[in-house]
Amino acid sequence: MESQGKALGFCALVSIVISSQLGSGIFVLPSSLAKYGVIGLSGWLVSVAGAIALTLVFSDLSARLTKNGGPHAYVHEAFGPKTGFFTGWAYWMISWASNSILLVTAMKYLSTMIGEVSTCQTLIIETLLLLAITCLSIVRMNVIGRIGSCLMVLKYVPLIILPIIFLMFFDVSSFKEPAASGSVEGISSMTAIATTALLTFWGFVGVECATAATTNVRNPEKTIPRALIIGTICVAVVYILNTISIIGVTGFDRLTKTEAPYSFVMNMVFGSGGDVMISVLAIIVCLSTLNSWIFTSGQIAVCACTEKLFPSIFGRTNKHGAPIFALAFTFLGNIPFLILERLEQNGFDKLISRMCSVFMCIYLVCCLAHMKFIRQWYHEKHRRYKRYALSVFALVFCLFAMVQDMVSCIVMIAVFSAIGIPIYMKASTQAAS
Repeated sequence: MESQGKALGFCALVSIVISSQLGSGIFVLPSSLAKYGVIGLSGWLVSVAGAIALTLVFSDLSARLTKNGGPHAYVHEAFGPKTGFFTGWAYWMISWASNSILLVTAMKYLSTMIGEVSTCQTLIIETLLLLAITCLSIVRMNVIGRIGSCLMVLKYVPLIILPIIFLMFFDVSSFKEPAASGSVEGISSMTAIATTALLTFWGFVGVECATAATTNVRNPEKTIPRALIIGTICVAVVYILNTISIIGVTGFDRLTKTEAPYSFVMNMVFGSGGDVMISVLAIIVCLSTLNSWIFTSGQIAVCACTEKLFPSIFGRTNKHGAPIFALAFTFLGNIPFLILERLEQNGFDKLISRMCSVFMCIYLVCCLAHMKFIRQWYHEKHRRYKRYALSVFALVFCLFAMVQDMVSCIVMIAVFSAIGIPIYMKASTQAAS
């Protein structure tokens, strides 16, 4: 029976790693980073190093604790059910709350085709898109996988071919142009690197997704670490190649003035119509990723119910296997984030940094869980010290990036925890009965 379940090999796992990370960030981050100038590119290097360290931590955890579930499963094992619940609850909430970024990105590119729309109209369109895809997840669960498979090539091949074409129009002098004056005055270089590292890490959120199916992987001790590292490096290459090629064509100053950088550069390179093509692609990527994450968030809730961490209502499914209550909860919960993004100045960048900072907090707790297990897993000193060094590096990276938006992170974790308290009490009561 065990052998039947272990169907995922190296190539399949690399595909999962790439799919879970490569998404909306590629279409918006160049503009978000442009105001920091060349130093913004340093954020990519820091976030790549941090992402690889975190992949190694998660691969070690998944190989040693061969159980499905993701971050909360490891924290539960290390620190008990209470910490496991609140980690799982925060992870579940941030997994669907971050969908608001996908919706906002899709709307930015839709605006390039239909023209500027009011805040009220934007919120209505975003809500209708979210409602449509949530309903699809509820009534047609079996369609989700087919949609993802059909769109895979359409989504990712252009993101490799287009930046190569952009390099033909590359101008080194674009990197000498100053960023928008005054946009980052008074910010030290270290603060700028930390801020851009937090923003660029949005491109790597999901590094842990491939570990959620550990029991279905052949030879997980070797397959998972290799797939995670190679997949993450491939994602990093695509992100950095796209960012550098776009800057090389447009320059920093012009990027700060657009919310749809890919559309802008396509119009410059291919002329009229190029922006429409890439806008359609960006919308497809964002909505298909949104489709996958809505499905994933529902499965996280079901898994938590199976482990008796969440009340049974969150795992209650319809005839199609969709957790109706959990998906309805996620739909309603996204609306306040969409409203907040529209009302705040620089709301989009703040939304990304807040979501990433909460993910960082969850990853930090996983690093602590890893450090707790190292002593009992590794008896040889040199191997133990290497693992400690890895965990400490990953933990320091999380703290380094989180500190740039620590207040927002604390507020969001506090709000999530406050909402989770009655849920925890209900789950504890059901588990005891």
